Amino acid sequence: MQKLFFPVALILSAVLIVLLQFGFIFMLLGLLPSLVAFYIDHDPTKASFKTVLASNFAAMLPSLTPMLQAGIHFKHYDVSAIVGDPGVWLLIYSGAAAGWCLIYLCRFIAHFLITLTYEYNILNLERQQKELAEEWGQQITGQPGA
Repeated sequence: MQKLFFPVALILSAVLIVLLQFGFIFMLLGLLPSLVAFYIDHDPTKASFKTVLASNFAAMLPSLTPMLQAGIHFKHYDVSAIVGDPGVWLLIYSGAAAGWCLIYLCRFIAHFLITLTYEYNILNLERQQKELAEEWGQQITGQPGA
């Protein structure tokens, strides 16, 4: 898989340079948080990087779509209006920030949901135990003095 990454990235970059022209530089600048996530993530699966990249790229799509459409039709697209708009940059980097929030908040949400499920199961089992004790008597609980 590692041997295949570099040639695929090189071919994809060449295609994007042809299609996006100066928009390719815009895309590289917009994906900087994902590049940082790639180097920070030491996990072999790069799960954090993938999460940040997906959310960062999703935030870039509204800006990249007109550039890609112009590139497919071999028309020039003026990138300076998008590059100069701080709202676009805020949206793009907020997407990356949302990816980092997903990484850090999902573990707490998952912990809460698992704890909630286990607590429900415990209460359900205790209720069933109480029903059995009422039906069969306290001797089936296995508690001393019953």
